[in-house]
Amino acid sequence: MGVPHFVVTHRVPEGQTSSWFTFVTDGVESAVQKAKQAAGDKNVVVTGAKIVQQCLMAGLLDEIHIDLVPLLLGEGIRLFENLGTAHVELEQLDVTEAPTVTHLRYRVIS
Repeated sequence: MGVPHFVVTHRVPEGQTSSWFTFVTDGVESAVQKAKQAAGDKNVVVTGAKIVQQCLMAGLLDEIHIDLVPLLLGEGIRLFENLGTAHVELEQLDVTEAPTVTHLRYRVIS
C-alpha cells in the first residue's frame, strides 16, 4: 500500500471512504489518466485481468509483466482472453527464472 489506488467501477460503493482509494466511474482511460497524474514521474501499475484487457485494447500499456507460477487453476479470467481480433505485438525484454516462478517482461509494440 502507501500509494493511491484508482478503482474502475460502475458505481461507488456506499460508505466507502479512504484517502488511498479513488473510485472511477467514467472508464479505464480516465482511471489511467488520474493514476498517471498522481504518479508524476513514477510508474503506474494495472492489475486484474479484465482491466489489463481493457487497457491493452485501448493502447494504454507500455509493458506487460507476468509472474508465471506452476499452478493450474480450474477457473478464473484468462489474461489474454477477450482481446477480439486486434493484433497485439509484444517484444520480449526479460526472462528471470527461479525455482517457483518465472518472471516475464514484454514491451507492447502495437
